[in-house]
Amino acid sequence: MRRWTGAALAALLTLSIVLTAAGARAQAAEPFPVVPLEPPVSRRHTWAYVTLAGGAALVGLSFSFSSKADDTYAAYLVSTDPAEIERLYDRAVANDHRAQASLITGEVLIAAGLYLRFIRRPGPSKVSLSLRPSQCALSYRF
Repeated sequence: MRRWTGAALAALLTLSIVLTAAGARAQAAEPFPVVPLEPPVSRRHTWAYVTLAGGAALVGLSFSFSSKADDTYAAYLVSTDPAEIERLYDRAVANDHRAQASLITGEVLIAAGLYLRFIRRPGPSKVSLSLRPSQCALSYRF
């Protein structure tokens, strides 16, 4: 009895595998549907490049301010006139603050430019104009 049960179970499993494979062959015989792909939309990155260039210019300008602050401070250290000492010190501090502000602003602009160029993906336009006979001429999506 066990032999017959085992043989029947093996035959049933074999039959189910063969039927499943036959169904898969029938499905694979049909051609795959063609899925049209939309071409990637070409977008300009003008603002990203302007932001990157402005940031780089401000970082370069910060080095100029820092150099002026160092030169003014060196003149402050060797000066003997009290009025000139105060004026040179104030100029050195002002140039140092300008260098810090320029460097921080430039770094923020560079980070924003990198974000705009490489990370941010602008969404599709909400307003589109189509001049095809099968579509409306103007559409607005929200």
